[in-house]
Amino acid sequence: MGLKRNMKLLELKLKEYFTSLYQRALGSVIVMEWTRVQKSMFVLALMIGLSFFFLFYIAIVFLDQEWRPYINEPMFRILGLQIVATIALSSVLMWCCFIWRNSLFANQYMPFIVNAFYAVAMCANGYMLGAMSPATGIFLIGTPIIGLALFPRIIVMPLTILAMLIMMILAYAGTVGWIPYAPAFNGVERTDLQQSSIFYFYTQLYFMLPPSLIIMVLSDVIFKQWHERGREVTLLSQLDSLTNLYNRRTVNEHLERLLKMSTEADRISILLLDLDFFKQVNDTHGHMAGDDVLREVGHLLQSTMRKNDLAGRFGGEEFIVVLYRSAHEIGMSVAERIRARIAEIRVTSPAGKVVHVTASVGVSTFSPFGMTGIDQILSQADQALYTAKDAGRNQVVHYDQLSVLNPVLADHSPNFSLDHADHEHQAPNLARP
Repeated sequence: MGLKRNMKLLELKLKEYFTSLYQRALGSVIVMEWTRVQKSMFVLALMIGLSFFFLFYIAIVFLDQEWRPYINEPMFRILGLQIVATIALSSVLMWCCFIWRNSLFANQYMPFIVNAFYAVAMCANGYMLGAMSPATGIFLIGTPIIGLALFPRIIVMPLTILAMLIMMILAYAGTVGWIPYAPAFNGVERTDLQQSSIFYFYTQLYFMLPPSLIIMVLSDVIFKQWHERGREVTLLSQLDSLTNLYNRRTVNEHLERLLKMSTEADRISILLLDLDFFKQVNDTHGHMAGDDVLREVGHLLQSTMRKNDLAGRFGGEEFIVVLYRSAHEIGMSVAERIRARIAEIRVTSPAGKVVHVTASVGVSTFSPFGMTGIDQILSQADQALYTAKDAGRNQVVHYDQLSVLNPVLADHSPNFSLDHADHEHQAPNLARP
């Protein structure tokens, strides 16, 4: 039992180690951000690695007296020289890529040269091993996938189609007897067909497995980075570039989802914030200081949110906070805490002056169950914000208080608008999507 447990622990540790190694060595490499010359060097490095692997096989077969009778020795020597030439030319091309890595000419033309060289080398090796062999098929099918992930289609597709046509012609010519098929193994007297078949099987397996593993690993790395990059692009489209909060469209979509998924018992609180006299900050201290204030408010709101809450910028100096499953008391408590912390923000202007602001907050709490739209929700919070600013600013007002604080406003429910009459400046006209 102790031995089994130790073996299980060793297996788990090895799995954890190799997973961590994979993530550090490959998963963290942002291949998609490489230049075309760097990607070309990467392809050449793979070619050199595979060529040494194939060269090792040739040396083993020549040294093994049991397997040697099953090969065409003159053609195997040619195959060896062919692989050595591939290593030498790949090294020269890699050196050229390194020397001219910052050259616009190299970034434009070197990928075509490298991919053309790769296609020629693989076709030559494929012909020697068998144009219809599994190993050749792996190269013809797998490598274009990596190529299309690294290089433009205009480079990869023509070469891929050309290579496939060449291999089809070679396969047909070998089948009808115009040229030797798989010349590295052709022309040998096979006295023992079973042993010959076993040798050919292991040969194909040897040439198949490394490229297959490389293609699988690289595909995983590249396509995972593609998905990550796609998620980043999606996230960026949802954010306000200055404050890093969600933009107005995303907040609206979030509210619409809450209307659909909420139960009858759920309560949601909406907080609308407006920075008081913000126009004076821009006029007195400059827009750079104003932007710094907005960033600080954005950071503050992000640090205040729970997991299911959401904060966004509605435009100009207006912000919104959506508190999921938050009753009246929670909404007011969070709003008051945010208002107090905004009042503590201090920003130094380019002129060395200390800038501080206050905020007025309007709160609305509601049950989204059965509601058909968000306009009424936002309108209530907007009315509460209007009342907070009209009552002197730097305070929090809940919509439920309007009947006491502003009976006239409570009786008249205007259309939702963030461009309040008493705002210090005209906010951008951000139409609701």
